Amino acid sequence: MRMNRQRLIKKLSQPRSKGWIMLEVVLCLALFAVVLLVLQRQSTVQWQSLQQAEAQRQLDENQQKQAAMAQLTGSVAWLDAQNSPNDVYPDCQACSGNELKNWFHASQHSLSESTVLTLNEEGSR
Repeated sequence: MRMNRQRLIKKLSQPRSKGWIMLEVVLCLALFAVVLLVLQRQSTVQWQSLQQAEAQRQLDENQQKQAAMAQLTGSVAWLDAQNSPNDVYPDCQACSGNELKNWFHASQHSLSESTVLTLNEEGSR
């Protein structure tokens, strides 16, 4: 009778333990999925932050170059807002006039207008 009782207890406990193991596995996978989701969101935010910081650096560098060129030439009239990404450095030893203007625009980082507007809005906060 004692052996039958042990076998009966063993048989009854096996399916229950399999169910608990399955439940634990599912809960662990759900927790793992939540952790991965949080990590993915953090990575996305960090990447956007890095891109924004780089765009801000480029905008600041462009503004410093514009100030330096305005000081060198004594005029800001030729510093129009049209920065063409296709501008290339002109082949001149001593640039002046349009060649100087082309050289200056070729040295500028190309930033989209939306990026500049976003950075200016955040800078004014």
